[in-house]
Amino acid sequence: MSPGMEINEILSDEERRSSFLSSVRQALGHNVNAASPAPDTRPILSERLLRQVEADSPQIISRWIEKARGNGMTVVEASVDGAATPAIEFLTSHRARTVMVNFSANPAPGIEGKLAAAGYTLRHWGDSDCMQQAFNCDASITDCRYGMADSGGFLVWSDRNFGRSTTLTTAVHIVLLPKRLIVADLIDAMPKILSDNNGLMPSNAVVINGPSKTGDIEMKLVTGVHGPKYLCAILLGD
Repeated sequence: MSPGMEINEILSDEERRSSFLSSVRQALGHNVNAASPAPDTRPILSERLLRQVEADSPQIISRWIEKARGNGMTVVEASVDGAATPAIEFLTSHRARTVMVNFSANPAPGIEGKLAAAGYTLRHWGDSDCMQQAFNCDASITDCRYGMADSGGFLVWSDRNFGRSTTLTTAVHIVLLPKRLIVADLIDAMPKILSDNNGLMPSNAVVINGPSKTGDIEMKLVTGVHGPKYLCAILLGD
């Protein structure tokens, strides 16, 4: 060993792990030489303790609305045909004129035509200059993959049809969420994610729980620093 070499530099990862765990056991007053017996079976866990929302709860939608509003979202319920009305009202209230449209599967057919007829300039994810336009638009309107009732959030992931920039770069973000896509929590969402992606996890999956927020060292909450400052969720009926 060279004079300047630390002992940790010549230990393997497993040796460092064992040494660390031994020191923890010793500090807790345990016998460091005694082997910890492995349990015979996996412990039975109560879902009532692990999960805030039951998968078949009739309050899933109302719970999602309550939590989403508590997170700072504007939540509006609308029919599929009527989705353009609250979208236009929200865009007007924030003086947005140019809108980036990004749908993985458009849950409200016809909404683009109504926005264009109302005088909005629409850009589309997938256009040749869409990555630049995402930074130049006043607002974005997107769909999402699933909503989660335990947190009032929604889940998005990027692929060739859906760009992550559209949920990050504009100050105003409108999300279309069909009520049928609201699940209890991430535990229920995970099998759906895998099913939707041929058994694989997408490279970029994000849970959005409200407008972007951050806090500095003086404990001042600031919105809109790392993403949209204003977020509207339009819940669509079947």
